[in-house]
Amino acid sequence: MLFYESLLIALWAGFASYDDQGPQMLRRPLLVGPMVGVILGNIPEALVVSATLELMWMGLGNMAGYKTPDVIVGTIVGTTFAITTGQGIAAGVATATTVAILSQQFELIVGMLRNLYAPWADKIAKTGDFNGLLKINYVSIALQFLIRFVPVFLFIYFGHGIVDQVIGWIPANILGGLGIASKILPAVGLSILMTLMMKDGMWAFLLFGFALSTYLNLNILAITLISFIFAILYTWIMEAKQAPSNNDTGGYDL
Repeated sequence: MLFYESLLIALWAGFASYDDQGPQMLRRPLLVGPMVGVILGNIPEALVVSATLELMWMGLGNMAGYKTPDVIVGTIVGTTFAITTGQGIAAGVATATTVAILSQQFELIVGMLRNLYAPWADKIAKTGDFNGLLKINYVSIALQFLIRFVPVFLFIYFGHGIVDQVIGWIPANILGGLGIASKILPAVGLSILMTLMMKDGMWAFLLFGFALSTYLNLNILAITLISFIFAILYTWIMEAKQAPSNNDTGGYDL
């Protein structure tokens, strides 16, 4: 593994780490993994591995004090080793699962260190030094970047032989089982999505998309664009129904 490739992948992991404090969409495997493929020059393999991990980790979410396995580090490292070792999806899923759990424990330790921010901020606030409070933000931003940058770089640049040994220790039947599971997971993920789509009359849109594909022979891009238009129209109609009527309030209060 070349140094600059490891550095670029680690930088991408650090950037994706900021999404923990945002809408938590960039951190999804389906968005994180393909960038690894761009860096390593194998986008198709990255898409397959990241899509499999997305379906596997689709329902994960932090609840109260529970911290989920680190899908960012797991996806990036798993996708990297699936591409560089040439062992396919099974090796990528096995690596991603192991690394995600290890990184989860590391994040718990970092979370404990973050508790020190509160007394530090209270101490500075009592002095009225608001510029000093900004230093806490700078430290927090740097720490948020490093908690993903450092593990990913170490795993990828120095841990290639170690991960190969770990995969070599895994029995062939277990790797074969992971390969079979990786083929079953897409069906499980699609069933979860269809369960959501069947609620509140959404099944009509599913049938509409099926008709567009089967009887009109439209490709995925065309169906996606048509679906996007219907989604916007549906949103406008639902918002209009929920908006209060002007007749109920006697018109606008000018």
